[in-house]
Amino acid sequence: MSRAHPALFALALFALPLFPAAPVPAAAEAGRPDQDDARAAVEKGAILPLETILVRLKGRLPGEIVKVKLEHERGVWVYEFRVIDGQGSLREIEVDAATGEVTNEGDH
Repeated sequence: MSRAHPALFALALFALPLFPAAPVPAAAEAGRPDQDDARAAVEKGAILPLETILVRLKGRLPGEIVKVKLEHERGVWVYEFRVIDGQGSLREIEVDAATGEVTNEGDH
């Protein structure tokens, strides 16, 4: 298994403190949260910060992370990871943003 890309980990460590707190606007409820929505959810304790998720997943993902998305659908926050596995296939892993548990894994 490959390790998570170091640049993504660095982004997680430094990016979230830069986002100002704000109420969650309608865009988040439509599944398209922005940076303010993510920051507000972390501050409220509704979701775990990306850096925490990355630490928990270290060594458990089947390859190198190439993309991370945070989605809010049907009242549930989900981190969606796109990962290139050892065979070069693109995989999608969904992680419950509140608990850090992998909820879905499959080919993309």
